[in-house]
Amino acid sequence: MNVLIIEDDPMVEFIHRNYLEKGGQFDNIYSANSLKDAEELLEKREIALILLDVHLRDGSGLDLLRDLRKRSSNSDVILITAANEAQTVKEGLHLGVVDYLIKPFTNQRFQQSINLFLRQMTNLNEATVEQAQIDQLVSSKADTPQNTAELDKGLSVETLSKIKTAILELPAPFTVQELADCCQISHVTIRKYISYLEERHYLNSHTVYTKVGRPYKVFERQT
Repeated sequence: MNVLIIEDDPMVEFIHRNYLEKGGQFDNIYSANSLKDAEELLEKREIALILLDVHLRDGSGLDLLRDLRKRSSNSDVILITAANEAQTVKEGLHLGVVDYLIKPFTNQRFQQSINLFLRQMTNLNEATVEQAQIDQLVSSKADTPQNTAELDKGLSVETLSKIKTAILELPAPFTVQELADCCQISHVTIRKYISYLEERHYLNSHTVYTKVGRPYKVFERQT
């Protein structure tokens, strides 16, 4: 099984390679410092996983990712970049990346991402997939350290997961009270998590004005 690092910073490439060698999950580790070199290598080698930077000297890694999807390439992709703009993250996820790592990150977080890829590859290489296997893959993505380590003080992964599940079930838009009733969690606690999700562009909100009474906010998941 082969992996390709597409990164134009030699020091960063060295760090990625070092992390991969420590993990020992791949037979061959290839590198390319430009889109052109990467495309040439992809034509010659069977690559299971690509570690792809967004900002490269000869273009955007997202262009390569779009091309891979158009060609129905079997290569999976983990985006590794300093680009944390919401639109870039959104597009990367829309194009089906296994994970999105924002520099700098630890070896522990890196290996978590690699393990997510390995679990996905193992489960999806079977002839049929059970619901439990799908649930494991989805929950693994939701619970990676990058998604949970940034939780504000007083917030928990379990409660956040419960609230996200309720948001998917509620008709949009919904109010704080409707979400609180659905989760059976206090109004005050729900507001803390909604604020957290708004800051991370998971939720949008707008104010509803009525002829009688105070205006109120409603929320819906960002698409």
